Amino acid sequence: MDMKTVLVTVVVVILVEAAFFVAGAYSGIPDIAATNRERGIMRWFLNTTKDHSISSRAAKIVPPPLGDSAMVKVGFSHYNEMCVTCHGAPGREADELAQGLNPYPPDLAYSTRDMSPSEMFVVVKDGIKMTGMPGFGPTHNDTLIWSMVAFLQRLQTMTPEEYRAFQKSVPDQMMEESHGHHGSEDD
Repeated sequence: MDMKTVLVTVVVVILVEAAFFVAGAYSGIPDIAATNRERGIMRWFLNTTKDHSISSRAAKIVPPPLGDSAMVKVGFSHYNEMCVTCHGAPGREADELAQGLNPYPPDLAYSTRDMSPSEMFVVVKDGIKMTGMPGFGPTHNDTLIWSMVAFLQRLQTMTPEEYRAFQKSVPDQMMEESHGHHGSEDD
């Protein structure tokens, strides 16, 4: 087979595949309903792509020390305001809004256990496309995002009683201040 035949064959195959791709998009046949969960190979593909994308982006990020209790409290105030609705908390189920999301938002007390702090940082900062997980990078500086990561690490071992005590221990002033000024990337 000569090179011209091979090249023409490759171009024709690419054009046929592109035509099927475009026809599929315009046909309305693919089901985009959030209530229909992905199964089988599509679920594997999406999860594998997500996991490797997060790992790749986190590989060169070095976390700061995350054990400071003031940092954890700031992270809690943001989690309690913005995350608990979809992800729940120890002793608190996610709100009904989360029931209609696809994929269903994970319980972060468990799902973050296999993640490095840098991977959590990437997810919180950049979000995850087509999941309902927003990226907080446009509204929160890196210091605040690391505070949220510090709280996520603490959340992994928190009991419902500890979560309620934590809610009472964070001063209302801190909650208001941390919500009122999120800072910019340059802070």
